[in-house]
Amino acid sequence: MTTCHDIRPLLPSRAEELSLFEIRNRAEHVADCARCATEAAAYSRLGQALAVMANLEVDPADGTLERVLVAIGRRRTGVTDPRVLAAAGASGALVATVVVARAVRSRRRSRRRPWSRRLRLPNLPVPTPALARAK
Repeated sequence: MTTCHDIRPLLPSRAEELSLFEIRNRAEHVADCARCATEAAAYSRLGQALAVMANLEVDPADGTLERVLVAIGRRRTGVTDPRVLAAAGASGALVATVVVARAVRSRRRSRRRPWSRRLRLPNLPVPTPALARAK
């Protein structure tokens, strides 16, 4: 006997997506369970509605293209202040600098330095490069 928990994942599936065993189990359970039958009917109606909508072609309202183009034009010309453009450029340069610094730092950490093993003494700090100290 199958339970609602077992059948519920099969309810939204179309028949061609299921095996014959799954189709038979779903049909038997839906015949006995009103709750799953209601849910299966809702999925069936949804599938039919989507199939009808797939064939619909609707023309946009008059002037829609012009309104969209005007809105795009406004957005493109929204930033013309040279101060804003300079700030954006400086921000981009700062981000690029941070990315490069992190890449260099991780590369330095990944390489083994033979001199660092020789200088490591108990109770003495290991010398670190200037970039590693400035976090």
